[in-house]
Formats: sequence, C-alpha cells, structure tokens
Amino acid sequence: MVTHEVTFYLAAAALLVLTVESCIKLLNGDSFSISLAVYVTVFGWYFVDPFINPEQYEYVPSYLINQSYGQVFLFLVGYRFFMPVAVRWIVRRRDSAAFRPQRFAPEQILITAGAIWFVLLVIGIYRLNGDVIGALFPVDSRSGATMWGRGAIDTSGSGFLVASAGYMFNAVTAFLGVLIFFQRTTFWRLVAGAMFVISLPYFMLEGARSHFLAVILPFIITYLFYGRHPLIIKVAILAGAFVCLDEGFKLVTAFRGTGFRELLAAEHPYELVDEDLRQSGLNMIQELCFANAYLGSGAATPAYGGRYLNELLNFVPRVIWPSKPLIGFDYAKWRGLETPDGGIYATISTGMIGGGVLNFGTFFGPIAAGIIMAIWTGLLILWWQQRTSLLRLMLFMLGAGLTFNLGRDITLLVLWPVVFAYCFIRLIEIWSAKQSRVPQITTRSPHFTDRNLHPAGASPARLRR
Repeated sequence: MVTHEVTFYLAAAALLVLTVESCIKLLNGDSFSISLAVYVTVFGWYFVDPFINPEQYEYVPSYLINQSYGQVFLFLVGYRFFMPVAVRWIVRRRDSAAFRPQRFAPEQILITAGAIWFVLLVIGIYRLNGDVIGALFPVDSRSGATMWGRGAIDTSGSGFLVASAGYMFNAVTAFLGVLIFFQRTTFWRLVAGAMFVISLPYFMLEGARSHFLAVILPFIITYLFYGRHPLIIKVAILAGAFVCLDEGFKLVTAFRGTGFRELLAAEHPYELVDEDLRQSGLNMIQELCFANAYLGSGAATPAYGGRYLNELLNFVPRVIWPSKPLIGFDYAKWRGLETPDGGIYATISTGMIGGGVLNFGTFFGPIAAGIIMAIWTGLLILWWQQRTSLLRLMLFMLGAGLTFNLGRDITLLVLWPVVFAYCFIRLIEIWSAKQSRVPQITTRSPHFTDRNLHPAGASPARLRR
C-alpha cells in the first residue's frame, strides 16, 4: 500500500499545508489563492486513485512508490517557491493595474460567441453529411464518427483545420456557459443557456472526459463566484454536480469504446452496468512510477526539454513536416502497446510530474514541472486581475477550468482552447482600440462595469490584489 511509504505522508502534509495557505488567502481576497486550483489538481491525480483501485498498486515495487511521492513533494516545493517569482515576472512586469479594458456589452459578446458557435456547429454537421442528431448526440462514441473526429496521425492538410475547429468549438461553448451569469435580461440568459445545454451531450458522449471538463468547469467556477444563491445552496448544488459527474464519467469510461446504443436501448440498462464500476484514469502516481522505471531501466535518458519542445511544435501539420516526432510512441512501446506493424494502438499520459521526469530527470524533472505550473498560475492571476474586462474574465474561467486537465499532461493538446480564445480576444481588443481612436458621435449606452464582476458580498477593495 502507498500509505506504508514515508514520502506519501511527507507529500500529503505539504499538500495539506499549502492548501490551507491558499484557502486563507482566498478568504482574504488574495489572488495568490488561485494556486488552490493546482493543489486540487495534484490531489485529484496523485492521491485519489490508490484508494479507489488499491489492487493496481500491489505489484508496483515499494521503492518506486517511495521515489514517486518524493517527487510529488519536490513538485509542490518547487511550485510554491517559484510561483511568486512567476507572478512578479508576468503580472507586475505587465502592470495589470494599468490595463485598459475595452468595453463591450454582455449581449454583444454573447451574439459574437453565439455566431461562432453556430458556424462551427454547421461545419460539424456538414462533416457528418447533415446528420444533426448524430452530431449533437454521438451515441456511437469512439466507435463511430463525431463532428471533430480524425485520425491520430493525420498527414492531410485538413487535419490541422479540423483540430483547430474542434478546439474553438470547445472554447466558445465554455464561454457560453460563463456568459449565462452576466446577461442583463432573461431573454439573453435563456439564449446563452440554450446553446450551452445543446452542446453538452456532444462533449459527454464523444468519450473524452477532458473535453467535457473543459466545458463544464468554467461554468461551475463562474457559478461559484458569481451565482446569486447563498453559499450553502451553492455547496449543495456543487456536491450534487460532483456526484453526477463521477457517475457519468464511470459510464463514459465503460461504454465509450463500444458506444451507448445498447445501453440506451436496454429495457433495464442498469443490468449492463458492472456493480463494481469504479472511476479510472486518475492513476498518474502509477504512471509516475512507470516513468521512473522507464528511465531507471536504461531504455531512455532524460530528453532535456526535447519532449516539451515536441509538444510545443506539434501544431505544425504533418503535410509540412513529414518527419514530425510521434509524441509518446517510444514510451507506449516500452509499456507494451506496440502493434505487429510497428505502430501503437494507444498513447499513455505520464502526468504533469511524470512529463517533467522524462524531460529533466528524476530530481530536476518535478521541479521543472512545478516551474511550468507556476508560470501558468501567473497567467491566470494576470487574467483575474484584468477581470474588469468581461473578455479577460472569460479567459480566466476557461484557463481555470483547463488547469485540472493539465494534471494528466502539460501539453498544448490541453491548452489549445485557451490559446485560440486568447488570440481571438486580442484581435477583438486591438480592433476595438483602433475604433476608439476614430472620432465618432455616440450616444450614451450602458456598459459592463466592474461592479458586475464581483461576487456577492465581496467589495472591489477586498479583491483588488
């Protein structure tokens, strides 16, 4: 059992202390409390699975578990040490207090987001030969076609465009969920809610839990901060949402390979569900053990940032770069996933700490991963401090929602939605700034103000940091 290892308690104690520190900062309105998202990520990916699936760790050597939790501790120490440095470099260097937001009415932003959502939905339906129901409800999941499905190794020029459209659809749907809370009339709230709800079955049934989390978590976080219900009601609703997500993801994991048709058509669907169905895929501590064994066996040496670089350049279409590295193939083959023809039938995520280990070794790797997450936290803090702009607040919510997915791998494959969203928002801000320089005769109209951006009971002074 992992609880027999001293480093497990060392890492758990460090996580507890740092979490309490972030909670205290949250109560004081300190933006450093955003680090809480990283601590929740560490807990979810590295401390939960051994208690859900203890039998999976019985054959893992004790020394690997001990080493791996020692690396979790190194990650936490490195992250906490470098986070203030990253914040000074990113936030203060850019003087976020001097940020001049471009003012847009929430309805204007919703109309723009809704138009993009509709165009992408039409393109997705077209790719499925006009099958509207099949596009919105992909009951065949991974065994069938989906709006943005494509081959893992796509050598055509259209593969990059399809992937980009999928990431944009993910980002704009998340934005719709955030915008529900800032519309000033019931009509526009219903419009935003309708588009958001229509999209959810696609993200749930397509089989990628990370995509669904990227859409639903910004909505949940926004509700937590800006929902009008009392705190006790929010906590109760969030607890219910967690239970529903947990049960839903169990079904997704069990049936995404074969599809959901049989389950939906069954007269007694519960008979098809294993009574011992448990959550899977949160085993990043196990993957960290394998990553250490991979390097320890001599099968590979640290890439010294090469794997991170390959992830960063993965956006280059293979039609332009035919020899583009195949990310994770060497590790997947070592794990026994090689096919007779020399390929692999699946890739394996090594986790945010495991990725650092494969890049920079068993000691510096966890610290390197902590530095990357510290930089990411600095970006989130910057966008939070720029929340007087609804566009920047939406960007923060999307980024905060994606943070948990980074626990599975620090990769652009997780962050592409926020990258595309940031580029689009910057284009809007630049265009608006140019328009504001042109002398115009305007009439007074209501704008989205900073007062709308503070949770009930929290003053701007308390949250100014």
